[in-house]
Amino acid sequence: MENKTDLLRQELNFRDLGGIQMKDGRVVKKETLLRAGGLHLFNKEEVEVLRSYHIHTIIDFRAPYNWKKKKDPEIGAVYAAYDGKTANIGDSIDFSAKGFGQTGEAAQEQLRKVRYYYTHMPYGYNAFHVLMKELQEGHTPFLFHCAKGKDRTGIAAMIILGALGADDETILKDYMLSNVYRHAAIAERVQEGRNTHPEDDGYMKLMYLREGVSEEIGQAIIDLLHEKCGSWENYMKLEYGWDETALDHFRSSYLE
Repeated sequence: MENKTDLLRQELNFRDLGGIQMKDGRVVKKETLLRAGGLHLFNKEEVEVLRSYHIHTIIDFRAPYNWKKKKDPEIGAVYAAYDGKTANIGDSIDFSAKGFGQTGEAAQEQLRKVRYYYTHMPYGYNAFHVLMKELQEGHTPFLFHCAKGKDRTGIAAMIILGALGADDETILKDYMLSNVYRHAAIAERVQEGRNTHPEDDGYMKLMYLREGVSEEIGQAIIDLLHEKCGSWENYMKLEYGWDETALDHFRSSYLE
């Protein structure tokens, strides 16, 4: 039987967290927790594949001006509302093509800002609080996405898997899968860099980050969480107020 995800273009970065194994041996239930890039990029046939999942709730991590301009297709799902702000840590970063096309020391400074932004995203980000509340209340099947399904979506998946009881290796592996799904887009962007500033390390890294994810940043997100909180369980308690009972309920809802 053909896997439904095989009917979608890989660059859409659509994935089912189902089947991922936890430390206790249980796995995530299939067709329950879904992640993706921008749904506005799905063609008619791909939208029909989305419909086949009977998605109950969608949360869009893009900024409001993006999700208003490039709307998600209507598939009968409920949209979780939030204010779209990532605290103040991203206010000084230019996320445009110009911002990610800088060279020299400006490129290195952009890389430092981006690294800080992503490693601190798990703290005080309202959209993640909305996400975890919706999931705790069982509004599934649930789909979460951003523009390319790799950064905000990737970190959200880290938090979900950490709360469910995955080990760090498994969490990082899922985060890095975006580079597999978006291989063609990454290769095209990297070639663009080679054609313009191949000797500029910072510029080349920015070219890569426009389409893919960095293992160094992914690991830094995990390392900082352990440094600040000690464990994923303690992170859930400190950030979301989840006690052991709440964690057990969450895990029993999404694992089998």
